[in-house]
Amino acid sequence: MLESSDESLCIVAKRPWSSDSEAKLVAFTEEFRISEEVLANGYKYFLEVSVAVDDVLTGPVALSAEQRVAAVIYYAENDAYPEWLNELWSGQ
Repeated sequence: MLESSDESLCIVAKRPWSSDSEAKLVAFTEEFRISEEVLANGYKYFLEVSVAVDDVLTGPVALSAEQRVAAVIYYAENDAYPEWLNELWSGQ
């Protein structure tokens, strides 16, 4: 559903991050931060929708639902693509 979401929003999620994590989309504050209310409810910054869609999920090969989740979580934690995704996209 991220591809149809407002790209100015941010994904926040409760740790530990997994396919079962509680997550939601929120707007940044005027200071480009996550609101104190959201943080107080246990959510942490995860990734901006635009980054998830444009940088992680858009590639030369369609990903399964499990691959999409794994790729986005890896990218959020490492600011890099997982090796398996690089290999998949390069055709290795």
